[in-house]
Amino acid sequence: MSEFYDELSRNLENEINAELKNSALALNVHIDLPFDKSIDIPIGNAIADALPHVDLPIEPGTFISFHTQMSYFDAQGIAYQNLSAASKAFDTSESVKHNAAAILGFLRSTDKKIVIVSHSKGGLDTLDALLDAPDLWGRKVLGWVALQAPFHGSPLADSARSELNDLLLGAVGGNGQSVEDLKTVTRAAYMRARKDRIEKLTGRIPVISAYSTYEASGTVGGFATTFASGVFNSGLASQITQIVIANYRDTPGDIPRVVSASTSSAIDLVRQRVAAALSAALATIGLMDLTNGYLSGVLDLPNDGLVPKGSTVLSGAVHAELPLGDHASPIMDVDPLKNYWTAAQRNTVTWELITEVRNLAQNSP
Repeated sequence: MSEFYDELSRNLENEINAELKNSALALNVHIDLPFDKSIDIPIGNAIADALPHVDLPIEPGTFISFHTQMSYFDAQGIAYQNLSAASKAFDTSESVKHNAAAILGFLRSTDKKIVIVSHSKGGLDTLDALLDAPDLWGRKVLGWVALQAPFHGSPLADSARSELNDLLLGAVGGNGQSVEDLKTVTRAAYMRARKDRIEKLTGRIPVISAYSTYEASGTVGGFATTFASGVFNSGLASQITQIVIANYRDTPGDIPRVVSASTSSAIDLVRQRVAAALSAALATIGLMDLTNGYLSGVLDLPNDGLVPKGSTVLSGAVHAELPLGDHASPIMDVDPLKNYWTAAQRNTVTWELITEVRNLAQNSP
């Protein structure tokens, strides 16, 4: 998820800068002169060349899954281990079988009693590990919280429709076999073949399979063009025209100086407009709006942007609805893009689910 967010943000940053430059290139000022004469001042190229690069406020690598929960657990003195740090073998981009073996190796190596919290494809890895270890059910593994797990696959994995989909699939699984593991036909066969074992597992330990849904109010597609046209609108064009006219009156015979002086003032105006509009505009973009729209609008499937609600159903588990949000909501902040949950809400929701599983485990016969 972190790598996907960084990549999508870089792509969006590049698109914004390209569209701002394209909009600037279209700027040329027409000045009417006495005696039915006129002159065109070709300022668009100069402004395009002088535009400052717009940087989104991104710190690569800082958007780590469960980062805020880990900080919260540290502050509260709650014992936990992040499997990515505890197991050299575990790699979220690897296949289900590979990661299931890594999870099982970790579980057998510890003497602690554990409540597992997984997210997305981590739920598939965890399920495969637990199904091969009934001796751990209720003894070492007391319960399991599966957040937004595509147990029955995701239609997004069934065909690669675009470069963006490749990035999105990387967020839930990676490449190669890990994507094959997420296909709906693959998961359907897997779940059918293990139906009885799954029901035995969920009959022995409490499992909460939690999902979220939302519907995109807009789309990432076309955002850069819309944003650039909002910056370089008729108001800005009028202001630049007045600046060029004033500079032309000062030195009508020196067009290069007119362009240079006018460009400097125009760039200041562009900086002000971008700074005022960027944060508010980006906060309207959901990280997964494109695929949310595809799953909702085309396939008619309630979803979190990556995983349909129906895919998170696990026989015998408690099927819990999370607050409205996308696939990133339970695990990471995505500033400057739209966040559905605050960090405090993320911490609270996760801890409440863990507490519920622990209570269910204590009350089990």
